[in-house]
Order: sequence, then structure tokens, then C-alpha cells
Amino acid sequence: MPEISMPQKLAADVGAASDRASQASRQRTQTRIVRISSYSVAGVLAVLMTTATLPPLLADQSDRAVINAPITLLTAPITGEVIDLLGRVGQRLEPGQAVAYLHNGRVDRSTLIGLDSKVDELEGSLVAAREKKDSDLRYVAALDGEIRQQTEQMIARLQGEVAEARARVSSADAEGQSTKAVVDRQQSMVDRNTASIDLLRPTQHKLEAARFDKDAETAKLNQKLAQLEGVRKGVFVGNELNSLAVLAQKRRDLAFDAQRLAIEESQLAASLKAQRTLLGAEKKRLDSLTDAQMRAMNGGVVMNLGVAPGRHVNPGDSVATLIDCDQAFVVGIFSYRQAQDLAVGTPVRISGSNPDGPRRGTVSEILPKTSDKTDEQYAVPFPQTERREMYVLVSLDRDQPARPAASVLAPTQSSPCSVGQWVTITRENSWLPSASVAWRTVADGVSGKEVGNALNAVAGGVSSASAAVLRGVTSPEAKDAWGAVSSGAVRTAGLVANGVSALVEKVTAPKITVPAQGKEQDGRRAENGR
Repeated sequence: MPEISMPQKLAADVGAASDRASQASRQRTQTRIVRISSYSVAGVLAVLMTTATLPPLLADQSDRAVINAPITLLTAPITGEVIDLLGRVGQRLEPGQAVAYLHNGRVDRSTLIGLDSKVDELEGSLVAAREKKDSDLRYVAALDGEIRQQTEQMIARLQGEVAEARARVSSADAEGQSTKAVVDRQQSMVDRNTASIDLLRPTQHKLEAARFDKDAETAKLNQKLAQLEGVRKGVFVGNELNSLAVLAQKRRDLAFDAQRLAIEESQLAASLKAQRTLLGAEKKRLDSLTDAQMRAMNGGVVMNLGVAPGRHVNPGDSVATLIDCDQAFVVGIFSYRQAQDLAVGTPVRISGSNPDGPRRGTVSEILPKTSDKTDEQYAVPFPQTERREMYVLVSLDRDQPARPAASVLAPTQSSPCSVGQWVTITRENSWLPSASVAWRTVADGVSGKEVGNALNAVAGGVSSASAAVLRGVTSPEAKDAWGAVSSGAVRTAGLVANGVSALVEKVTAPKITVPAQGKEQDGRRAENGR
């Protein structure tokens, strides 16, 4: 092997020592970097786990909250076409204000026609029954007059016959008295034997005949009196009263027929009234099926419209959705552990919905869960909860109205009364914020307006300084200064090179050593050579 000179060995020793020192330094630096990285990762994981676990359980703040409000769904009551649509999205409607008009020109009127014909039929039957009843009543009145006249004549006639019968009874009585007197005288003569009994017997027979005549005349008188009393009472018995009896019977038949017609008239009138009621109800029903005016009975703000003018709708189709902004509230999600701290009546702050600052509110209700049927009653569905979470409903203070002041939405407003906007609920006098709110606050602070202005100012200052340095470097004075510095650096580099050369010559100068020292130096050189 060729022998290595002393300067080369020295340079190799210096290089090896430098490599070992740099390698040790790199190892220390790498170990330090690994240790710092491990601490950093562990710290970040600890912070993330802490912020992800502790705040949801104990935080008095939640940004999982949304503004909500009850809705009223206006549906089409009939089948037809929308002829006019008065509501506009975002428009506030007063109670009873019209929203849309519907018209249906194809309504089935067969029931109305049937009822109308039935009413006409009943009206005709009622008029006929009434006219026949009136005719019978007039006939009855005529018969009453005829019967009255004939009764008066018959009474007068019977009164004459009664007087005649009484006279005949009196005559028969007088004749009997006369005959009795003759009989008594002849009986006296017979008793005195001055006359024969044969003379008495014809006279006695004549007395008995007189008595029988009186009884007959009395019977006739009583018969006439009974007839007179019956005629006065309207009872006509006997051949003499046959005509009156016929008139009276006919009068009774017509009276009964008039009563029957009166009952029939009442029944027809009741049926006609019922049919007219049905006819009026059917007309109203057809009117309601033909034209319908949809009104916002409780008022509200139009959230959306489901139809357009000229569109055909069926019963139950959604025409408009109204939001009751006066009943707007905020629904937020909190842990079960916060149920006691967020009891009903607890004051809270709502931020994120008002550019003027947080709003005040009060916890009005706590719900463990909701259903799809409950979500259908509100403008937006309730946020999805996780295990051991609950809903907190917050009613907004009415000192700051939740509804839009104008009749329609402002250009920058996406929904009526900010429904659907995500907000943050914070309990009054709270101390532990939500992790997401805290990180968002930090992010807003780093990227905020003030920090941006500061960075812009720093960038402007750096640009100005760079321009000034560039102008200074390119100036004549700077060129002279740089020339002096470079010449001094050249001289310094030359002096350093000369010193290094002298040091090398001094190290490589021959020296007298003992054999042992020489062998030791030879061993080191051989090792360095290898």
C-alpha cells in the first residue's frame, strides 16, 4: 500500500471527528424532535378528548339550537282551479285575510235537480190540497146556511103542529069531561032506579073513547115536542126531516173531508219545509263546491306557496303554509345532566339570531324526545338527538319582535322570523362553554377583522421596508460599502488560509521519538490508513 502522508492523516482524523460530532448532534436533535412531537400529539389528543367529552356533559351552552315556530297548513277544500292567488312568500297576513280563490265549474247538480223537482211537486200538492179544503169549507158554509134556513122553517112548522096538538089534547080533554059528566048523571039515575042500565053503557063507552083520543092526542103532542127539540139540537129524525138529515149528513162528510185535507196540508207543508231546507243546504253545498275563498283565520306569515294561478287542485292539496311568528321559539339540545339547571323558567341568552346582540329568553318546556307527527306541526324538524340528550324549548322575550316588521321579507332575510337559523343558547351566569363554540370563537378571533387589519398593516410595513432596503442596496453609497466589506472579507479569508497552512506545516514537522513512541505512532497511522 502506498504510504499516507501526515497532513492527509490529520485531515482524515478531523473529518471523522467532525462526522461523529455532527451525527451525535443530529441524533440528539432527532430525539428532541421525536420527544416534542410525542408531547404535542399527546397534548392535542388530551385537549380534543377533554373538549369532546367534558363540555357536552357539563356545558351550560349549546350551539345545536334552531329557531322554530308552529305552522298552519292551508289545504284546498274543493276540487277546482286556482283563479287568484293573493298571498306572497314572506307576506304577513292579518286574521281573516284572503289567500286564494278556487273555482270548480264541473259540479254534479243531479241531487239539486231532484230536490228542486220534489219541492215543485210538494208545492203543487199543497196548493191543490189547500184549494180543495177551501172548496169543502165553502160548501160546508153553504150547507150550514141551507140547513139553518130549513131548520128555522121546520121549527116554525113544528111549533104550529105542537100548538095544534095541544089544542086537540085540550079538546079531547073537554070532551072527556063532558062525557064523564053525562056518565055520572046517568049512573045516578040508575042508582035511583029511574033509568035503565042499558042507557048508561053507551055513555060509558063514549067516555072511554074520549080518554083514548086524549091519550092519542097527547102522544102526538109529545112526538111533535120531541121533533122540535131534536131539530133545535140538529137531530133530524122522521120522514118529515129526511131532507134535513141528508143535508146534515152531507155537511158532516164535507167537514170530515176538510179536516182530512187540513191534516194533509199540514203534512205537505212540513214536508215542503224540510225539502226546502234540504234544497237550501244543497245550494249552499254546491256554492261551496263551486267557489271557495281560502282565508288565514289566525293570520301569520306566508312561508311557502304550493300552487300557482291556473293550477288544478284536489281536496287536501297544500296551497300555502303559514308561520305563526308570534309563537316563535328556540329548540336546543342539552345533556340530561343539565335538566336541573335548565328547569322551566330559567333565563337564557340566544345569540346568533340578532345582529344587535344576544336576545333574552326563558325555558318554557323540556322534552325527552319528539316524533314525526310532532315535527309536522312546526316549520323545521327538531334537531336529531343522541343518547342521553334532551330538547330544551326556549320562548323568546317579546320586547324584541321575532317577526319581520315589513309586510314581506327583507332582501337579506332567508325565512320569516329567522325560522331555521342555527343559534346558540347560553344559560345565564354560566361558566363552562361548549367546545364547538369555544373553537369557533378562537377561529373567529384568529381570522377576525382586527387580526386581518393587523396582518395587512404588517405586510404593508414589510413591503415598505423591503422597498427601502432594495433602494438602499442599489444606491452608490451602498455599492462603495459593499466593495469595502468584500475587500475586507477577502483579506480576512487570506489571513485565515495562511494561518491554516502554518498550522499544517507545524504539525507535519519531523520529530525524534523513542522506539516505543515510534511504534505507537506507526500503529495509529496504520489504523488511520485502514
